[in-house]
Amino acid sequence: MSEDRRPSFQLSFMSRDAPTPVPSATEVLARVRSAAPWDEASICPAQKDFPRIHITWHDSEGFIVHCFENEQSPGQFLVNTRDLSPPTIEINLGGQALERWPRELFVSEVLAAESLEYFLDYGKRKPSLCWTETGAFPRETIWEGREEREAWERAHRGECDV
Repeated sequence: MSEDRRPSFQLSFMSRDAPTPVPSATEVLARVRSAAPWDEASICPAQKDFPRIHITWHDSEGFIVHCFENEQSPGQFLVNTRDLSPPTIEINLGGQALERWPRELFVSEVLAAESLEYFLDYGKRKPSLCWTETGAFPRETIWEGREEREAWERAHRGECDV
């Protein structure tokens, strides 16, 4: 789809105050990759909440792409394949929980760019790619909430110290 026929979206990051126009998919992914580890890109129409896509980067693992096509959507995660492995990759959910997710939820830059280009053109997830619903993949909760996090940190204190 040509740039002038694309739906109008805005890009925002948790770490920045004002939303900006969305650059190319390649530029969005470069910004996500260079952002703080806890930061997240969010793309949605100006003055609306949906459709929406969230993208995060996890060093050495890849991108997580999470798409919500409308307000009823439970959200869909882009995956490498429909066959998901047991949860092994730790992911911190904004300090609210630490979980392990299947490796297949962490996708390459090429796959993330393909899904983002389609989203920017059509305002929805690309149907020819593999997606899994937010609650439909195996996950393991390591801790949830402040009390469990503090207990886990006390138990693991010194493991990462050099």
